[in-house]
Amino acid sequence: MTRALLAAAALLAASGGAFAASEPRKTLSAPVPSASDLQQPSTAVPSFRDMMLVNPWDAQQNAPTQAVEDDEGPTDPNADVAYGAYQRGLYRAAFDEAKKRAEANPPDTAAMTLLGQLYADGAGVARDPRQAARWYERAAAKGDREAMLQLGLLKLNGEGASRDVAGAAKLFEKAAALGEPEALYNLAVIELQGEGRPQNFASAARHMKAAAELGQAQAQYAYAVLLREGQGVDRDLAASADWLRRAAEQDDIPAMVEYAISLFNGRGVEKDEAAASQFFRRAAERGNAIAQNRLARLYAHGRGLARDPARAAAWHQLARRQGLADAWLDGFVASLPAADRAAADGLVAKWSEGFGPIAQETTAEAGGRKP
Repeated sequence: MTRALLAAAALLAASGGAFAASEPRKTLSAPVPSASDLQQPSTAVPSFRDMMLVNPWDAQQNAPTQAVEDDEGPTDPNADVAYGAYQRGLYRAAFDEAKKRAEANPPDTAAMTLLGQLYADGAGVARDPRQAARWYERAAAKGDREAMLQLGLLKLNGEGASRDVAGAAKLFEKAAALGEPEALYNLAVIELQGEGRPQNFASAARHMKAAAELGQAQAQYAYAVLLREGQGVDRDLAASADWLRRAAEQDDIPAMVEYAISLFNGRGVEKDEAAASQFFRRAAERGNAIAQNRLARLYAHGRGLARDPARAAAWHQLARRQGLADAWLDGFVASLPAADRAAADGLVAKWSEGFGPIAQETTAEAGGRKP
């Protein structure tokens, strides 16, 4: 069952001992034309922005209401038929089976939670957050930690019920006590924000660490930031870099970018420009503008990888499409021979094709989406 993360309207950033709302910067200040400028990034890498603003409904808006049926049944006679159908995309079959079990005597708690998910996703039935909330509430009352998490998210977002941050926090706390990593993460975020309950950095750090230790990538990244800033926990750059690495290895994009910068600078970890370039590349291919900009500079200077002016120009062009300006790279590209600029245009066209590595993100500006 898909797990959702906290959706919030504010952006949080560590500043002066507090986490304050701020707008992300969209441009870089003018850099000096030397390789050393990579060691002090002129724009802050997004930290709490991507960690906290994942909207659980974004990926579900276009969820199919019914997948193509197949004739395959579960191979295990003791398998959960409803959940097995859900995993295979047979949403209507999953709904029918879950509804039958949820209304049985005694009712099946897992089936109630699955019904909530189907109504929340609009999978197999029309999307109905109110019905989702009702089923989650019934399952949560019977101790289902997934239902507690999902009901808390609905309350947090005002989906299917009035927005109730304090109520969401209580549900997250109950699910967290049962070892639910997403609930631990969301509870920590609420404690950082100080909405719905008093702001408490120490408690937030404890909950974030617990979620991180359970393998939750966003929590690993968030805990790394707390360690780096000394918020709610003693400042520890080496431990921060290690948690960044763990999150980056799970493809958490902000963690990739920040870990790459740590590697490039040797901050909390042994300096390794070649390894840094690979993490920048991974994040750049997923559409992160800052990673695209840093990768362009690495190619321009030949730091951590072979110098390649055409690729530098191509990655700069992709970053600029997303509003990330760089005066030095503008000048660098303008100084290139026409053949290199043409090669860069060809690379951008190739990478932006439907099956290219960054097509989804780098061609999304027309639709207003950003990575």
